[in-house]
Amino acid sequence: MNNNRGLWMAVIITAGLFVAFAGGGLAWLGGTPVPLAVLVGATGFAGFVGLALAVMTFLTRAQD
Repeated sequence: MNNNRGLWMAVIITAGLFVAFAGGGLAWLGGTPVPLAVLVGATGFAGFVGLALAVMTFLTRAQD
């Protein structure tokens, strides 16, 4: 996994964007005003990417 960190970063960011769009879209469809729905999406993105990067770091350190 050490040689493919850039690829994994791209996968994590792309998956984070899907989480952000899904969370923000569902919040908007649920009646949340648009600015708050954007914040919901951003929070989902930050949470997902942070957790995924922590897992990636743990997995790469376990192999070293």
